[in-house]
Amino acid sequence: MSARQCERIVSATTRQPWAITPEGLDLVLGIAQRRISDPQAVLASPVERREGGRIHMRDGVAVLSVMGPIFPRADFFTHISGATNIETLALRFGEALAAPDVKGIVLHIDSPGGQITGVHEFAEQVFAARNIKPVVAYISGTGASAAYWIASAAGRVVADVTAVLGSIGVVAAWTDEREARRAQGLTDYEVVSSQSPDKRLDPASAEGRDALQRLLDATADIFIADVARNRGCDAARVTEQFGRGGVMLAPEAVRAGMADAVGGLENVMAALSGADGANKKEAHMDAAELSQNYPELLADIRREAAAQASLEAKSAAFALVAAVAGEETAEKVRKIDAAGVTPEQVSLMSSFFAPAQAKPEAKTEESDARKQMLEAIASVTGGPLPSGAEVQKSSKSALVADAERRAAAQRLV
Repeated sequence: MSARQCERIVSATTRQPWAITPEGLDLVLGIAQRRISDPQAVLASPVERREGGRIHMRDGVAVLSVMGPIFPRADFFTHISGATNIETLALRFGEALAAPDVKGIVLHIDSPGGQITGVHEFAEQVFAARNIKPVVAYISGTGASAAYWIASAAGRVVADVTAVLGSIGVVAAWTDEREARRAQGLTDYEVVSSQSPDKRLDPASAEGRDALQRLLDATADIFIADVARNRGCDAARVTEQFGRGGVMLAPEAVRAGMADAVGGLENVMAALSGADGANKKEAHMDAAELSQNYPELLADIRREAAAQASLEAKSAAFALVAAVAGEETAEKVRKIDAAGVTPEQVSLMSSFFAPAQAKPEAKTEESDARKQMLEAIASVTGGPLPSGAEVQKSSKSALVADAERRAAAQRLV
């Protein structure tokens, strides 16, 4: 690669925002500026550093590698820098999602991030896919900047205990080589159309720096909003608790809500492939483990349990009111509860109203018992009992008949 080609690469890479760690950007620029001057040495690096975008199948699970710096498209430069390109990632991910024999997808990530172009679009693809198939991001080394942007879109984020996550934000870097070029006797000229005064703002000037700052801030807002949506929280939490542009180890990232669990790739693979017992520990977590690994989930479970308990208690109370005072009164109590009136408020309001008058001829327990006894006797005798008047009439007739019998007997004597 010629010196002029390297200059063009440096110029192209520094004209747009990056979501990458300082070390990752230094690696990319180092190669472009020929500080790493031997491409063969780079090509001899471990294979996993050059397999970004490759896909492996294992037990019905597709493992898609996101390794090294991230670029929009593949070229010789991405190859020698051990990079991943979004174009290939999106293609392979779509193939795995459409394949009927793929149970789930693992994004195996070890990347410092990269160029912004295409990252938002691919993260959207991953986010939509988790409603179709299980998608897990596994971070084995570094999941930073653009790489974390992608990871956060997965349905679940698992990281090795030594992995680092974060570096949420956007950066632009450049090298001012004008003095060096002048020393070589080179002078650059550039003329911009008068209708476009902001087309070539000098980043060294206050005006140019302010324009670049606005661009970076607006891009970072998109990054943060995506992460907040992906992780089920608000943008303020991402800004304040997700590292503030720095990175953190996996256990701290789990506590902050950036990841779901600390674990190994084998456990992730076993869970997605449906191996027996692979997920037993998580399926039987106690409150302490839930509180440590899934604090938001535990809070939701507690809120739902409390609401269900309250609902069941109210239903029992309404049933008791209906049994004692009748359904009409129970319905009134339901309406009072629905209006949000508390028992204390009802007690306070009761002093403003006169006590209800007792209904006349209220039935007593004795009259109810008497009625039940009469009904029981009627059921035994097979007919209705005579009324009080009928009983009196019947008794009078019997007395008359007895007197007539006595008079007849005396006449016979």
